[in-house]
Amino acid sequence: MNITQLRLFRDIARDLSFVKVAQKNHITQPAVSVHIKKLEHELGKKLFVRTPHNTQLTPEGELILADVKEILRLCDSLKIRSSYSQGVLEGNIRIATIHSIGMYEMGEFLSSFMKAFPKVHIHLEYRRFDDIYHLLLKEKIDLGIVAFPEMRTKIETINCGEDELVLIVAKGHPLAARKTVLLEQIDGAPFIAFDEGQPTREAIDNLFNERNIGVDLRMTNDNIYTIKKAVEANVGVSIVPANTVNEEVHQGTLVRLKIRDANLIRPLALLKLKKTKLNTPLELFVQKLLAFSVKDKKRRELKGN
Repeated sequence: MNITQLRLFRDIARDLSFVKVAQKNHITQPAVSVHIKKLEHELGKKLFVRTPHNTQLTPEGELILADVKEILRLCDSLKIRSSYSQGVLEGNIRIATIHSIGMYEMGEFLSSFMKAFPKVHIHLEYRRFDDIYHLLLKEKIDLGIVAFPEMRTKIETINCGEDELVLIVAKGHPLAARKTVLLEQIDGAPFIAFDEGQPTREAIDNLFNERNIGVDLRMTNDNIYTIKKAVEANVGVSIVPANTVNEEVHQGTLVRLKIRDANLIRPLALLKLKKTKLNTPLELFVQKLLAFSVKDKKRRELKGN
């Protein structure tokens, strides 16, 4: 057996598709089948059951999957450590984050990290919060970044900072001349909200219910960019993370107002699988991101004072 066969076996076990794995590895589907047949022959076990419509692991395949993953992790770690000992850090980091964190919270950090470690390839994708948990459990990403993290049995949550939720209004809105507002001042106002079921939406809804605030819900969306554009068009007001509107506030298209009678702090967290040991690039990425979060929090506090 060889490393290529083991990698293909792991990938098929994850995606349950010979075609997808062939595409991802830039080889033909028949070539993938040949590699797997050779591996099955050497092990003396059938690893997959294939039908015209699906692919499933056999019990024998399930039995060896954890060992294969560990072998591949150790092989990758050996290569990474060898390069790192010579002053070069190489590797891949797969991250999924919700839209309202993304580059707004991580842009500066990602830029500095990639400049410091140009050989580390970062794949960043934007997903709904529930998709992020699913991708992590399926081992299709290494790290997730969410707000209002949920406790899950197989997932470790690492606090990586917080942000403040603020009211945003269009230029020329009756509240635009103010710097702060009370919640009661948006009672009955046209409102743009995050999609139902989103943790940030639930936190805002809970606050409205506690304070008996009723808004006129005009539009919902899970994309922060779309929400901002709707507010700019004066469709309604919205409550969003403060950092997501820095550019629009600077350009004068949106006005950001602190809600002075509510503590609207949104916790942010990194997600990783509990059973997964981080390789060197991932470990370094997490360490530096947490350090950056601490520095960023202190900087914001000083700016606020």
